[in-house]
Amino acid sequence: MIKRHVLIFICLLLPLYSIAQDCVPISFNALRMLAESRIDPCPICQKKLQNQALGQITKDIFPDRKIIFSTSCILMKTQQTKDNELMLVTNFDTKVMINGVETNLPYIILKFYTHENHIVGIDKKDYSSKEIQNIYKNLLYNMPVEAEVIAIPHKYSDFASLIYLPERNALIIHCKITRLQQIQ
Repeated sequence: MIKRHVLIFICLLLPLYSIAQDCVPISFNALRMLAESRIDPCPICQKKLQNQALGQITKDIFPDRKIIFSTSCILMKTQQTKDNELMLVTNFDTKVMINGVETNLPYIILKFYTHENHIVGIDKKDYSSKEIQNIYKNLLYNMPVEAEVIAIPHKYSDFASLIYLPERNALIIHCKITRLQQIQ
């Protein structure tokens, strides 16, 4: 009887545990498929590889998924990021060989939106606060930050919270930042 109650208790806690996650669970294989799509000469094959990769990633990164970044999962503002973007630093090599051709894995970018800087398809309730925007503007380049983000939906994307931009070689995760602080 006690085992049954313990099992029920654990089952009730599992959804709470999975609400927040340290770092971004993107597999090397998914990033490799995106990299391969950049060098594949067949446009149909490129799109297929991108869809497969984004389909895999969407299983772990979806609207309302809370993700926590700290010193164990480095997020920073860099020269490669644009307005309201932070880059995830991964442990993967940046270059890979695919069918004898060297190519780069995509950058992983977290993009947030505000009343002043947003795109069509992002709901106003998913904008980050003015306070977050001000903190972001004062971040130092190439210095890690602690952050809590929530993946948000983009109305016009095939993959809810994600988009891949081959011209930038960037995987963009649409998010709302709820906490942001430079790590000293």
